[in-house]
Amino acid sequence: MKHKLLILLAMAIMAAGCAITDYDGWPTHQTSAEAKLFGSEVSFIVGDPNLDGTYSYTVKYDNRGGVRDRNMKIISYRNPVPDSFSQDGVIDRDGDDVQGRSGVLGGKFLTEWVAVDPAPDCQFDANITQDHSHGAGPGIFFCTTTNEEVDKDLDLQASFSSTGDLLAKIWSGAVTGGFTAELNGVVINGTNHSLAQSVSIGAISNGMRPARLSIDLTTPAGKALVQTLLNNTSDRVPVTLSLNFAGGMQLALPAQVKVAFNHDALFNML
Repeated sequence: MKHKLLILLAMAIMAAGCAITDYDGWPTHQTSAEAKLFGSEVSFIVGDPNLDGTYSYTVKYDNRGGVRDRNMKIISYRNPVPDSFSQDGVIDRDGDDVQGRSGVLGGKFLTEWVAVDPAPDCQFDANITQDHSHGAGPGIFFCTTTNEEVDKDLDLQASFSSTGDLLAKIWSGAVTGGFTAELNGVVINGTNHSLAQSVSIGAISNGMRPARLSIDLTTPAGKALVQTLLNNTSDRVPVTLSLNFAGGMQLALPAQVKVAFNHDALFNML
C-alpha cells in the first residue's frame, strides 16, 4: 500500500498529464480485458484545457506461460472535468468499466494516450502509439514494473512524520473525510531543493487509504515547483525522486519506478 501511495502522490504533485508508459505486469497472469491500476486516479489543474482534468489508468496483457507479453498495453484515460473521479468509494472500479463512464462531477473518461510496451525496462515516450492530447503531450512519463490491479471481480500539514503514521491515523479513524498535504521540497537525484512556498494537495480518506488526490499548478507555488523541475532535470531523462512534506514526512519512489519529465509540456505550464 505504501508503494501505491508514493506513486499516486508523485503523479499528483510532479506535473499535469501523467502517462504510464512502461509496465511489466504480474508473471503468468492474464487480465480478463483491461485491469485498472489500483488507487491511480488523480486530478490536475494547470491552466491548459488540453491537460486539465482527471486521469485514470488501465493495463491489458497476457503473461501466461512465464513469457512477458510483447504487446503489453497501458491506457491513460482523461476526464476533462477536474476532480470528477470515478464513483468508486472503497471498492475501485474494474478496468473494463472506465472508458466512456462519467465521473462524479460529470464529463467522461476517454482515451488520452495508449502505450504499447514491447520490452522490459523503460522506453518512456517511445512506447506511446496513440496521442489524443492535441499536441500537448504528457508532462510526466512513469515507468513501473508492477502495481496492484482491479480486474473483474483532518489537515495533514505538520501532522505526520511517516507514511506509516498517516495510514495508521486513517485506519484508526483519526483522519476522515478531506485533508491536505503540504509539499515543501523535492529531492532530485539525491539533491534537496526546498520550495519557498508549499504546494497544497487535496485528498480524501476512504477509511483505508488516501484517495482522489487533486493539485492546482496554476498557483504561484505550483508554477515555482514546475520551474524547479525544469531547472534540475534534463528533458526525458529518468531521475530518482523523493518528496518532502511539512511535518518531516518524506516519500521516495520505490526502486522499481522511474520517472522522466517532458520539458516542452512543463514550459507550457508556466
